[in-house]
Amino acid sequence: EEVKRKEDKTSATGNILIVGERGSGKTQLATNLVKVLQKGSAHVNGKVGKISAAVLNKKDIVDLISRMNGGYLIIEKAGDLSMETATKLSLAMEQETNRMVVLLEDTKAGIRELSQMNPEFYKKFSTKVTIPLFTNDELVNFAKSYALEKEYEIDEMAILALYKRISNIQKVERATTLTEVKEIVDEAIEHANKGGLKRKFVKGFGRKRADEDKELLLEIDFERD
Repeated sequence: EEVKRKEDKTSATGNILIVGERGSGKTQLATNLVKVLQKGSAHVNGKVGKISAAVLNKKDIVDLISRMNGGYLIIEKAGDLSMETATKLSLAMEQETNRMVVLLEDTKAGIRELSQMNPEFYKKFSTKVTIPLFTNDELVNFAKSYALEKEYEIDEMAILALYKRISNIQKVERATTLTEVKEIVDEAIEHANKGGLKRKFVKGFGRKRADEDKELLLEIDFERD
């Protein structure tokens, strides 16, 4: 019974892996997950720590875990963990931690490297969340929605320029991320504002927009200099 009670207060199970390409919003997802977990647990005010694996390699693991007692530890770029750190962390998680939750985040390749290096440590992560890859159509629809939130509408010709920008990123053998799409739209909005012209109506386009209060982003706003 005593052993069982001790095990119940460890971090031997119930930890989380977050897998996604660089810039896919893994850290934001980890932070949001922690908020959800806090609401459903007794550790509403548990400490939340975020640290990169490279920095963690230089830390006193036992001291860090004791300070995170009952909290949530987010480790970024987990594939950079050294064998020594992963082993120490794995052992510390088997001790009484007041059910601290560890969240590892990295790309698919980084997590695979970690699983091969220290399978015993990897086993402690029973929940895996994979951030999906998006099609070009999905990314463009996201861009439209994001622009609308910012009170902008993307012109039809600008949509074609946006598709081109997204395809150019896809060509380098990796997926375009939501973060990159947001950056493209933000850049277009900045370009539009630099022009000093409020584009609530543009002559010659011959089409009605659903919301005349929205400013218009044009093709030129999405073209790189």
